[in-house]
Amino acid sequence: MFKARTLFFAFVALYVASSQENIVLTSDADVRNDVRLPVSGTKNWQLLPQQGTIFSPRHSHATTVYKCPDNPSNQCLWLTGGYSDPHRSFDLRIENENSDVWYSKDAKKWNQAHLDGDFLQGVGNWDAKPGGFTAPWYARYGHSLNALDDEDGDGIADVMVLAGGNSPMPSNDVWLSTDGIRWYFDGYAEWSKRAYHSTAVFGGKLYILGGTPLTNSVWRGSLVKNRTREVGYTVKWTQMKDAPWTQRAGACAIAHSINDKNDGDDASLVNMTDEVMNNTLADTLFILGGLAGYSEDNPDYEGIRTRNDVWKTTDGESWQRVMTDTTMWAGRAFHGCTSWRSIPNSQPKMIIAGGGYMGTDGNREVRSLETYTDTWWSYNGSVWMKINRDEGSIYKDNLYSTNEWTEIMVEGGRKVYRGKWGFSLEGFVTSQDLNGDGEISTELLPQEQIPALFLIGGKVEGFSMVSDTFVSKPGINCELDGITCGKKGTCGVVGCICHSSNFTGDYCNMDKNKSVNRQTSSATAAATYLAPMISIALLAFW
Repeated sequence: MFKARTLFFAFVALYVASSQENIVLTSDADVRNDVRLPVSGTKNWQLLPQQGTIFSPRHSHATTVYKCPDNPSNQCLWLTGGYSDPHRSFDLRIENENSDVWYSKDAKKWNQAHLDGDFLQGVGNWDAKPGGFTAPWYARYGHSLNALDDEDGDGIADVMVLAGGNSPMPSNDVWLSTDGIRWYFDGYAEWSKRAYHSTAVFGGKLYILGGTPLTNSVWRGSLVKNRTREVGYTVKWTQMKDAPWTQRAGACAIAHSINDKNDGDDASLVNMTDEVMNNTLADTLFILGGLAGYSEDNPDYEGIRTRNDVWKTTDGESWQRVMTDTTMWAGRAFHGCTSWRSIPNSQPKMIIAGGGYMGTDGNREVRSLETYTDTWWSYNGSVWMKINRDEGSIYKDNLYSTNEWTEIMVEGGRKVYRGKWGFSLEGFVTSQDLNGDGEISTELLPQEQIPALFLIGGKVEGFSMVSDTFVSKPGINCELDGITCGKKGTCGVVGCICHSSNFTGDYCNMDKNKSVNRQTSSATAAATYLAPMISIALLAFW
């Protein structure tokens, strides 16, 4: 009965997508028409309008998703610290670092937290006024912020952990908060002082990877209850084996679930079934790219430059290099990355975006970041697919990209395109106008909360730092090198809906007549996810 109902709903979804009657899966506002595109496309990103006060333009801040202070049953985006234009601190010093905390339920309206906790002399802003906008910890950038569960394993994060960063020199102090308002000093970690390290929560533990001064050390932190601490917790650190990857900083770390049955398969052709989703996913920790190299006295020294290697581990100690094709995304550092389920109950994708190149490049040395305007995804870390289309170069402003976060308006209303670095990338949810009527509160379709990516702040090459936030649009699930659904489908709110039952796959690029052994694709998963919503909408017209 369940399978029959699912097939019926999927049929309804496909019918609506192909006939485009009654329901508009993507509104006209989501369509991108540009003379530099071979065909019209679907927007990948939208700049969110900001309401009220917002954090100052900055880069190298740290963000995470954690419970809201006013309603712990809801999740919020949290932002801490970062590097901004010179400003006066609470004690009237001029500094670029920040010691503020912001949170938001929708990334449109940001709230600055009134902060309390351990204002301790010698370890933080001891002379700042509690209840103000200054955190107990020193202003910093290039630090990390993660939501961490304790050892009860209930999957509910109990604290936020803020660690390391430049304050203004590399540090190894650790701070904990259960509500984002009160921050408590957890001591100096056993790992060396560092900034621009990479972090990820993997297997319920917090992993600290690399950092500057350049290192390839790996540390694992466990959150344990401690009644002697006012915050009620402490982090216990364990040193792992040094990793075989080159010492690095500004890399990205991702805790991700991969499908072992399709590991190494073409990323656009990997398909999921309930059996695979429930039983055979392997939790894996990845590190991607970064500014890497050895000291000059090391026999392996070959200069310091950004890399495009990808490494994975399933135990935190045994690492395997999984991406060796240098024709995929270019070497980069200070980019954004995350593991993201764009379709509920489907296989997650690893997403990377932006960042830039720096270091030795043949006979020349690049001393400032040459940024990228691209976005890529992968199921397994070894095969990557480029979402957006970009072409040209910044020479004479001839660069073009379909990533809307690259668009800059200059004097005279002219649009140019530039890459960005030092931003943060988080998977969260957004409210969508699913039926295209311009309203959210009176939707015919009941499920308005859609998984989305949020790209926050950063530094634009050749321009200033920014405080804007971009949210992903349907095109990020449908576009491959600027082409939407292989010209054979309609872009739905969570993926391609193929016009013909003969085509399937993430981009309607698989001919069933030629791939009879393939199983349910992400596109079909999208149709199944949309089907109940669409059927309810149709009832309104019957």
